[in-house]
Amino acid sequence: MKAHLARGRARLKAVNAKAAAKPAPRPPSPAVARYVELFNRRDWDQLRSMLADDVRLVQSTYPSRAGAADVSMFFGIYSRGAPVRLVPAWLDDREVIAVYEDPQTVKPSYLMWLEWTDGRISFIRDYKYVRYVVDDAELILAIDTAPPGEETTH
Repeated sequence: MKAHLARGRARLKAVNAKAAAKPAPRPPSPAVARYVELFNRRDWDQLRSMLADDVRLVQSTYPSRAGAADVSMFFGIYSRGAPVRLVPAWLDDREVIAVYEDPQTVKPSYLMWLEWTDGRISFIRDYKYVRYVVDDAELILAIDTAPPGEETTH
């Protein structure tokens, strides 16, 4: 009986130690780093030039959009709004983009997720209208993207 208990405790300790280990920050892909740089500079024309002809855009409360001409309006919406700051990040081994509306906050307001085909953006999912997605996310900011003095895990 004591042996079973000891083995069970050892197993729980091993599981907890493994679960507590957070992945190390890693650099963003060159494509996402470029997207974030252009977005933060508000270079909408360069961003539009990165769209694949058959790109799709999904924003939860809006109808999906398809095609570069239709999806390019996405950048027009951001060009008319208050500036946001994008930061490359990782979520469960998937590269995402953390979006900060308030430069003073540590936690991002929401996320974006991009897919690429042949070096062009083929899919954009913008979580601006479903912010709860980021609430419990174990987000790891990419290397060299954390605000000065901040941790790289949110």
